[in-house]
Amino acid sequence: MSNNESAAESLLNIKQAAKILNASEISLRRWSDAGKLPCMRIGVKRERRYRLTDLLAYLEQDQASVNIAAFEQAPSRIAHIDLEGITINYGSHLCAFYDTDLGRLKLALPFLLGGLQSGNRCFLVATTEVQAIMMNELRDVRSCIDQDIQDGRIALTEGMANSTELYTFFENAFMDANKQGIQGLRVLGDMAWTLQKGMEIAELNDFETRYNQGLGHRFPVVSLCQYDARLFSGTAILGALKCHDDTFNYPFKQFLGA
Repeated sequence: MSNNESAAESLLNIKQAAKILNASEISLRRWSDAGKLPCMRIGVKRERRYRLTDLLAYLEQDQASVNIAAFEQAPSRIAHIDLEGITINYGSHLCAFYDTDLGRLKLALPFLLGGLQSGNRCFLVATTEVQAIMMNELRDVRSCIDQDIQDGRIALTEGMANSTELYTFFENAFMDANKQGIQGLRVLGDMAWTLQKGMEIAELNDFETRYNQGLGHRFPVVSLCQYDARLFSGTAILGALKCHDDTFNYPFKQFLGA
């Protein structure tokens, strides 16, 4: 069997997909239009086709959403984090901006330190240079930071040029944390890594939008993407603001590095 034949057989029509998800076709159309469920449009009539792998991933995410609801409703658990005097709900996808080296650390350090102290699993997506700066700063106030890295309490990555691979990385990491019973996640992205990896702004915005519509709100995670205004254009910063509308639920001046 050729690769083309395998690919064709793996595509399901909307009726078949609805049966697998035990949902109505109307729901599938709504989820796809909202970007929550990937689908392909083929032929002159632009008919919807679904990959089985996407449907199975959606089922897993849906189960994770149930776990999040239980997480938020359990009276013994906290459904928010505190960051520099701001109470931020899990499921928030935020952006921040800075134009000095000290500004880079203003929210980043308390965000990561608070996560480690609270037993959250933390992720830092940044260039190796920025990773080293932040880990050195954290080491001054948390002597066990190297053990945190070794034990996976904080995961360091330089990001990926392919936005689909990056989304899959987080999807797998979040589901793994969920299975381990970890009750809170924090993601800090210092977005200069995208320039180093050569990711185009359009692809970055597509990733941010997809993350915002999917993982960022489906899991008990607070995500903070910070942009160096010295490196990014005004158009890129405007795009970032459009992709992080949760930010406007909080005092915006707090997200401007000083």
